[in-house]
Amino acid sequence: MFRKLLFVCIVSVCLLGLVNGEALELNPDNFKSIVNDKTKNVFVMFYAPWCGHCNKMKPTWHEFADAHKDDKDVVIAVLDADKHRDVARPYEVQGFPTLKLFTKTNKKTGEEYQGARTLTDFEKFLNEKSVA
Repeated sequence: MFRKLLFVCIVSVCLLGLVNGEALELNPDNFKSIVNDKTKNVFVMFYAPWCGHCNKMKPTWHEFADAHKDDKDVVIAVLDADKHRDVARPYEVQGFPTLKLFTKTNKKTGEEYQGARTLTDFEKFLNEKSVA
C-alpha cells in the first residue's frame, strides 16, 4: 500500500512540474538550435545554482515561463552558466543572473535585461523588444 501511495505521489509531482510549465532547460546540445531559431524570441536566464539572487528569482522566472507556455513565438529558458561556461562565454555573462533576450532579428548577442526582477517588468521588456 505504501509503495502504491508513494508512486502516486511521485507521478503527481512530475505532472505538476509539466502542468506548471517551467522554463526550458538549455544545455550544450540544444542551446544553439533554440537560441538561433529565427521563428522565436528567446529570453534566457544565465544562472549559477549557488547564486542567491538566482535562486530568489527562479520562482518568478518559472511563473513567467508558465505565462508563455502556449506562446508559439516566445521561449523562456534557463542555462546553468556555471556548469556550461563554454556555452555562456560568447554572450559576455559577467555575473549571475544575467538575462538576455535573443529576438528573431538579434541572435548574435541578444539584448541584456537590466530592469527589476518582477513578472510585470519581464513582460514589459519582452513586449517592447520582441519582434513579431
